[in-house]
Order: sequence, then C-alpha cells, then structure tokens
Amino acid sequence: MTAGIGRVLVVGAGWIARRVHLPYLARMRASGALGELLVADRDPAHAQAAAREFDARVHTGPLEEAGASIVLVATPPGSHPALVLRALKADAQVLVEKPLALTTGEAAAIWRASVESGLGVYPLYTSRHRPEAAVLRDAVAELGDVRQVRAVWMRRTGVPVTDGGRAAGVLWDLGSHLADLALHLADWHTVTGTATALHQHPAPHGRATIAAWQAVTAPAGTASAVPQWNGVSATAALAPSSPTDPIRQLHLEASWAAPRAARDSVRIDVEAEKGSAHWRTVLGWSPDRAVAPAPAAWTVRDGRRQVLVDAQPRDAHNEYTAQLDAALAALTTPACRAEAAGHLRAACASTALLHAMDTALSGTAQPFTTAV
Repeated sequence: MTAGIGRVLVVGAGWIARRVHLPYLARMRASGALGELLVADRDPAHAQAAAREFDARVHTGPLEEAGASIVLVATPPGSHPALVLRALKADAQVLVEKPLALTTGEAAAIWRASVESGLGVYPLYTSRHRPEAAVLRDAVAELGDVRQVRAVWMRRTGVPVTDGGRAAGVLWDLGSHLADLALHLADWHTVTGTATALHQHPAPHGRATIAAWQAVTAPAGTASAVPQWNGVSATAALAPSSPTDPIRQLHLEASWAAPRAARDSVRIDVEAEKGSAHWRTVLGWSPDRAVAPAPAAWTVRDGRRQVLVDAQPRDAHNEYTAQLDAALAALTTPACRAEAAGHLRAACASTALLHAMDTALSGTAQPFTTAV
C-alpha cells in the first residue's frame, strides 16, 4: 500500500464502497498509510452506517470542504463526471468507479480538467487487473494486428441492487468491463467507427433478479426500479489503422439475466493476423467463479493450441486489491503518473464506444471517435 496519504473522502456509501473501497482504506489507516478516512452519501443514514462500520468520519458538507487529498467517487454512474470535476477543482486527485462517464463529451471534459490541473484521475475498471488479462495481452501482442474481438458476459441472475446501476443499463454496467478489456487486449488506443446495438432479454414485469451476493450486503431500501431489458448486443466497425488494413470489428453481448444460462460466464475471443486468443472466465463476485471451466486462457497459432492460464483466481478481492494498489501508486508516485493518464485515456476511448452503442439502441447506427 502507498504511504503518506493525509485524507481520503469516499463519496457514495453503497454496495461497492462497503464491499471493497472502505475495507481497503480502513486497513490503510490502521497500518498508518492513511491519516483520515471520510465518507459521504446523499442518504445520511447510509453514510452514518458506513462510518460506524469502518470507523470513518461522516462528511456532510460539499466535497470541496472536505480538505481531501484524494476523492474516491463511488456514486451512480450518471453523477460521476460532475463529482470528478468538482474534486479536481478542489485540488484533489480522483479515483472513480466505472464507468468514467456516460457520454463522450463528459469523458473529454474530465480529460481536459485532469491535464489542465495536473491532477490524476484513475478510473476503476477492475477486470483489467486480473492476472489473466496481463498474460493474454502479452500473448495477443505476439499475434500481429488484431482484426476482431468478441466479448460476451452472460449472468443467470445479477440485476444491480442499486437504482443508479439499473438506470445506466446493462451496457454500462457489464459492457463497460467488456469494452475496456477488449480495447486493452487488442491494444486499440484510438477508436473511430460506427456502432449498432439491439436490446435483448426483456425483463419479467415487476420482478428484478438481483444477485444473491449483492442482496446480502445491500442497505435496506436501495432498489426500486425494474429494468425494461436485461440484455444488449452491440457491434462496432472500427476504422482500420492504415488505408491498406481491413476494418476491425468489436462485438459485445451482455445480460443481467440470460435465458437458459446455467451459470454466469464470460468469453472473450481475439482474432488476429497470426492466430487467436481465448479467455473463458467468470468476472466479479459471482459464486460461479468456483466452477469456472479450465483452461482459463489459451492461444491458437498454426493450428496448435497453447494453454496460457489453467485455472482462474477464485477470490474477487484479489483483483480489487491489485486495482487499488495500482491506482493509489499511480496517483501518489510521480514516476507512475503516466500510468494514471494511460488509464484515463483508455476510459475515454471505451466511453466513446459505449456512448455510440447506447445511442444506437434507438435503432440508428451511430458514429464515434475518441475525443482525447
């Protein structure tokens, strides 16, 4: 863990903050690496409950008055851009839960504010901190130009417990992980193209299939709205990197409650110039991680299959801890500052892609381009 942080303010005392961020930061404070831990929430009862659980202090005023050196934004997705910009104006560095923003313009505004202020913004896209992601990225780099990525996340049950997550929709909830991983594995830094998308898996009227692992720790009364759709299928045709290269394609599918899904599953397939790479896993907190198939990752080249990772990590805490370790090091260590900028640029790219896909759900193909 990083030493020498004076004060951290966690904005949002919902499920992810109480499951991941506050326990991590409370351990930092106990070790002496963090001076003071503050928590704020629009619901005072949630803030007070979290403060009691993690021996933090409730902050009730504007975040600008907290005097925090780092602000961690763990609120509903639609509120992320405004809170990040306010934190930067208050001279704080920022950790922000995924998705960074819900529009290309909002993401670009965060990028500009970070550059102009000289302060870091580190978006928390946890899945890229899985050890398999690093192994696969290195393997894909040996396969030449990537032509196509297909990323699919099917849950048997797993509608978000919070209204904010439901309001954003499955494309931003699960799809933000898939888009980030796809661009990361393919090493596609700049994305320009056209997106199409379709709703899938209509939600049963009046019933939301909340995942058991969320319901256990959710504050009472945190969810009410039932989503209209549980699933989405989206495709992006990306402009080639040079005039002589073929068009690249990215296909995403995600569902909170996929019909006939026996267990939660994620599959990512990368087709490249010299071969292909494949990942079969379970992301997040699903108990189905315990029965994820093996091998977890492999490549195929010249007709030969090479296993890269046999079994996946079973405990989701591992990647969340690795993520926060990396994020705080990137924000507080000058030598790592470029890493934070790289993660922010990647989040701007995935936001542009998902914004176009989200807009395309209206029935019209949408152009997109990275704005930074």
